[in-house]
Amino acid sequence: MEHKVDLNRFALELELIKKKKKKDNCILFYGSSTFALWMDIEDIFPNAINAGFGGSTSDEALYHYEMVAKPFNASVLVWYFGDNEPVCGYSVLETKNLFLSTWKKFLNDNKNIKIITIATKTCPARDEYSMFVKELNAWQKQMAKDNDYLTYIETNDLCKDSENNYKLEAFRDDKLHFSGKSYAIIKERIEKELKNI
Repeated sequence: MEHKVDLNRFALELELIKKKKKKDNCILFYGSSTFALWMDIEDIFPNAINAGFGGSTSDEALYHYEMVAKPFNASVLVWYFGDNEPVCGYSVLETKNLFLSTWKKFLNDNKNIKIITIATKTCPARDEYSMFVKELNAWQKQMAKDNDYLTYIETNDLCKDSENNYKLEAFRDDKLHFSGKSYAIIKERIEKELKNI
């Protein structure tokens, strides 16, 4: 598959992540700016490592797996990607394959790992990609139903109301990233799933 971004464009952020102290049985939050901007992840969740970086894609997540994600030897992976793939020119099929390839690397290195995938959000700033997100999330949800290692957390109800209108309070002023209110709800949903692991 053709790489559509400079895979080393967030090198400085990745170096900082690699220097983080290892924790036994850690919960690794591996994702794009949705995690990078969630600044208190490591305070909220015991044994958490926030490995969110830049406006990254799952192509970069896969490429940097060996040097960035693998050394933490996570017992739980919390995954969030999909916002930036359509913007950077990746198709839904390519994105699915990148998700799956990275998840398989985690599973190959730790067969007991549990993966929590957070549904890619739809947002007013990128409404033109809403069908991409809908297809990607439907696939993620089905994958979670079919595979015991994977759990799916919904976000569409945070982003839109019952009439399919965006809830502006769910987003920051940029209408792209989650607001503190949304993070609080996602936190509760992750905590609920962690109790079941």
